[in-house]
Amino acid sequence: MRFLTTAVLFFMLIGCSDPPPEKAVDVEQTAHQGEEIYMLYCASCHGPSGDGKGFIELDRPARSFITGGFSFGNTIHAISKTTYSGIPGTPMPPFAEVLDSTQIKLVAEHVRSFAPSLQEVSPDETEYLVADRPLVIRGMIPSLHEGEAVLPRGLVVGNPDRFSYEYSADDVRLLAVRQGQFVRRADWGERGGSPLELLGSVVVQVTYDDTTPLFTLEDGTPLKAALKATNTLGPYATVQYALQTPEHETIATVQERCIPTTGTRTLIQQQCTIETSQPLLIHPPHKTDISIAPLIPTGTHDFTITHALYGGDS
Repeated sequence: MRFLTTAVLFFMLIGCSDPPPEKAVDVEQTAHQGEEIYMLYCASCHGPSGDGKGFIELDRPARSFITGGFSFGNTIHAISKTTYSGIPGTPMPPFAEVLDSTQIKLVAEHVRSFAPSLQEVSPDETEYLVADRPLVIRGMIPSLHEGEAVLPRGLVVGNPDRFSYEYSADDVRLLAVRQGQFVRRADWGERGGSPLELLGSVVVQVTYDDTTPLFTLEDGTPLKAALKATNTLGPYATVQYALQTPEHETIATVQERCIPTTGTRTLIQQQCTIETSQPLLIHPPHKTDISIAPLIPTGTHDFTITHALYGGDS
């Protein structure tokens, strides 16, 4: 009886003990899954070994991950973002509709393994990363040209597609479009304030007539664009502003968002909805196409201002 009790106790203890660790097996399994996803969706362009020598002939070579060819950074987060959103204007498509978040992370880890000599870099504590929803940052923004004054009140909109948009906030108007990383906030470092550090490359600089605002009344009376709200609930952030006379009478409201087109050439569409109680004139920026006549009649109207990119990452 004593032997039986001892044996039962022994097997109970064995049964209650922790199972042997399977961490190594899990790591190996997930690495294999990442490789399988890569071979299925990525190797045709980037090559089985990540050297950029795939099976499909492209108009320009694909990135070589072995040599550190990462468009927007070499961290798992950065590679996952590029995989999720794609790169507009290039053969790199978005995989948000094809792969789930776990699969995207697995393939990003596999892609990262092609360049083991690279040091993993953690984002600076002051850097804002745009994930799966837009971000809007307000603050002082630097001038686009050396020697010009900074803009004391600016607005920077970052969308998940890695395009960001600089606005003036006092009299709302789009100033520039950037591509790449978003914003590093270090503007608390000086007593008088210092500009935000905008990390992306400028791909559109918007040029206006120095003497005429974007909107006027029919008689030429200038209208100021007073910022009312921003909204980041959708896939693209929207900016809403009121058009006011010099006497601060609101004539119209405008809501706009900026979206890159897809295809062989990337364009930026500034998509606007205006609701006006009086006929207005619009004076579009230089070197843009606009889908509406200069005279905007009373009522609600949709129109698009199209900007061509002159640079950027691919």
